[in-house]
Formats: sequence, structure tokens, C-alpha cells
Amino acid sequence: MGDFVFNDIIRSRNSEYFLRTANSVHQNRIVSSFFRNGTLIDSYYKEYKKGISDESLLNETRTFHEEKKAEIRSLLGLAERLRETEQAETKNLLGLSFLRRGMYDEAIEQFEEAIVIQPENSVFYNNLGRAYLGNGKVDEAITVLEKAIELSPNFADFHNNLGMAYLKKGMCKKAVEHFERATAINPYYADAFYNLALAYIANGYTREDFQLSIDSDARIRENMEKALKINPNLKNDDFQRGEDYLKAQQYEQAFAAFERARQNATSSPDLSFVLDFYLRVVHDGKNIKSTTIWQHIRKLEQLLKKYPNYADLYNHLGVAYVIMSKFVNHKAIQLFEKAMEINPNFERARKNKRLAEYDHKGIQLLFDAIMK
Repeated sequence: MGDFVFNDIIRSRNSEYFLRTANSVHQNRIVSSFFRNGTLIDSYYKEYKKGISDESLLNETRTFHEEKKAEIRSLLGLAERLRETEQAETKNLLGLSFLRRGMYDEAIEQFEEAIVIQPENSVFYNNLGRAYLGNGKVDEAITVLEKAIELSPNFADFHNNLGMAYLKKGMCKKAVEHFERATAINPYYADAFYNLALAYIANGYTREDFQLSIDSDARIRENMEKALKINPNLKNDDFQRGEDYLKAQQYEQAFAAFERARQNATSSPDLSFVLDFYLRVVHDGKNIKSTTIWQHIRKLEQLLKKYPNYADLYNHLGVAYVIMSKFVNHKAIQLFEKAMEINPNFERARKNKRLAEYDHKGIQLLFDAIMK
């Protein structure tokens, strides 16, 4: 079986990226890798069947590469077309799409512009903090994440993200405070419990705070156990290595192993397509077709079969049905108007149109609230 490779350089106003797609014979999958300045920032995968012909594999590899290239270029093009928009949520969605792909410079630009439009929106500050963390700007991340918490002190994600920033800074005590706050707000927050254990481990080799070192091994085990009960996928070979290092009190090696364990845990699907869909709806909702919405719904339903306990998928599927309801309602109004155009005295059509318009207002209010 042949090895097929496709390469492309993709440029934005801020950066230059490199996309490489190749088939992996040993893994029976096509891998599309996305690089910035020689550093891998994201990877996309597609399985293929054993025994596939070279010609079919070549076509599948080329198609997958072109799809990923088109997605990235489409996002960059959309961002360029919307540079002058005053819709903060559109800029936030653009930022999230860039953030999910590891395009941190572009994400930071979008979140900063969203904050200029809506300076009291805590979610924008949180997202900006995540982008700063991805870009290695830890001090800037701490500043904006503290602002997010100042605006909305009871968001568990905000505290978890700020805890991560402090942990990257080596400030274990502050990290523990925010991870504990995150788990108090959301007692089913696996990542926050996991991070809390990591903060105690990090303190074992940084020796930043003596109080944290008291009974630290018991606290590490307690929080790791809570994380595993909520998300069993965290337990893998790297997790076992982390436990072995922990028993030997090799805290730095344990920290690295547990970090790898999380990276290799297959607990959540790639939802970048959801953000792209939302962007399309917000930017060009009037021209979107019912087939596009149904394809999006079917894709979410397929993912739910694979990830039946992933709450975000149910939420996104609910949003998709709201969008479909909005589309169907708009279509109904158009049909009632056509009936009245043919027969201006058609009172039943006039009444139905008023009822549909009344429903449309409610659906639009729901849609606007969801997309904020």
C-alpha cells in the first residue's frame, strides 16, 4: 500500500500555517496535521478500511486534505469579511473557532475586539484568558481571568482556567484555591478535581507552600479518585505510570505522566464543526438550507451514539432543533404570504400568518438568548 502526502501553506494576516495530510498504514487512518512555526497545534483523523485500494486511498487522502484546507481558509475568509462587524457574539464565535484549532493569535484578536464592544461580558474575558494560555502569555491570562471572575464569580470554568494559569506560573497555593472553588461550584467537574491533584503534585517538587505538603499524598489520591469516578477515560497507561512515580515520590515525573494521561484520554469529540455551523447561522442564517441543518443534526446524533454521556452534545443538538424550528417557522410565514398573494381575502391564511409570526417572536427570543 502506498504512502500519500499532501502539503499546503495557509497564510493569515497574523501568521503562516502549514497543513500536512498523510495516510498511516499501521493505524489505518488518514492524519491531517496543522502546524504554526514548525509546532504542531492540531491534528484531525479519519479511519479507513483495511484492504482499500491505492487509488481509493489516494482519493480519500486528497479529499480529506482539501476538506481541512477549505475549512481553515473559509474561517480565515469569514473573519476577514466580518472585520468591521459590531456584533460581539459573532467575534466571540470566530474566536472560539480559532481557539479550538490552536490559532491563538487570531483568537486573541477576535476576543479583544468582542470585549471592546461588550466590556462587561465575563465569557469574553474567560475565552481571551484561554487564548492567552494557549499562546504562553500566562500573566496576561491571569489578568483577564481575574476580570472574568470579578464579573461572574460563580462560574466553575473561570476558576478552573485561572487555576491552570496559576499552576503554569508555579503558584500552587493560588491554583489550589481556584480549583477548590471550581469543584465547590460544580461537584461533577472531573477536570477541576484532576487539576487540583496536579497542583498538589506540582507543590511536591516546587515546594512553594509548606501547608500544601501536609498529607498531600492523601489529597492527591482523593481528588484523582473523584476525577476518575466522573471520567473513567482518564485512567490509561500514562495514568498508571503517574501513580508509580507518585509512590516513589518522584513528583515532577508524576506530574508529566498525569498530564500525558489527560492528553491521551479520549473522553470528548471534536466539536469544531459546531462552532463553524453557529457562525454560518449567525452570519448567513437567511440563506441557510434545511438540508444543511439536517446534516448538522444527523452528525450530532451520530456523535451521541459514540459519546452518550457527553452533555454538550445534547445541548448542541437542542440548539440545532431550535434553529430548525426557526427555519420551518420562517418557511411557514412565506407560504401563508403566498396564499394571501393569490387570494387577498383568504382570512384563514391571514390568521395562520399572525399565529406563525407570534411564534416566530418567541423562537427568535429563544434563539437570541441561546446564541449569546
